[in-house]
Amino acid sequence: MPSFRFQLFKPQFKKSHTHGSRRVSWFAAVAFVLVLPLNARAEFIDHIVAAVNNDVITWSELRQAVDFNRAVAGAAGDEKTMESETLEGLINRRLLIQEARRLKFADVSEQEVGEEVERFKKRFASEKAFNDFLAGLGMTVEQLGRMLGERLFVERFVEKKIGLFVRVERDEAQQYFDSHPAEFKGMRFQDAYKSIIALLTEKKTGQELTQYLAELRSKADIRLNSLT
Repeated sequence: MPSFRFQLFKPQFKKSHTHGSRRVSWFAAVAFVLVLPLNARAEFIDHIVAAVNNDVITWSELRQAVDFNRAVAGAAGDEKTMESETLEGLINRRLLIQEARRLKFADVSEQEVGEEVERFKKRFASEKAFNDFLAGLGMTVEQLGRMLGERLFVERFVEKKIGLFVRVERDEAQQYFDSHPAEFKGMRFQDAYKSIIALLTEKKTGQELTQYLAELRSKADIRLNSLT
């Protein structure tokens, strides 16, 4: 079965914010401020932009995610839209991580996280280019590892919870082949069969995941604070 790649931040699932019962105090009623010394004359002010059940998402985490999307995926759009969509992606990720931990369906080792970091490093021409990339985002290797580890963790959970139960029948693949002749010029059905199965499996998995996230949201306590 093809691996389903869950996007790290930017969501594919456009859902309204549904709130459950209050199970956690919403700290953003009074701005949560974290002061970190950057140098003798400057300080960094952080605050909570969202709470997902008992987990918080901070402004610095959101901004780092937006910048990461732009740098890695070439994501485009106005800043407010990018922030809003990226926040949705972070909320989705938190919900899936919480559910995966509750069900104990997935696990990722430190070695596997290290391997993910090494694979990511290979995108760059040199160690210096990699380090410059991280420095430009204000990100450490440990933070990158945490991001990539969470992505792998979510992907494994989605594959076990949803992907293993997604099936694409041969007649569905044949119907897709027949209805998209421009995509398969000069190809026979049997030559395109595996790629069509992979495509339709990913599409079905995405649809199931959209529905699953809607269910998680309906039970979750999601609180949003102003992004400005």
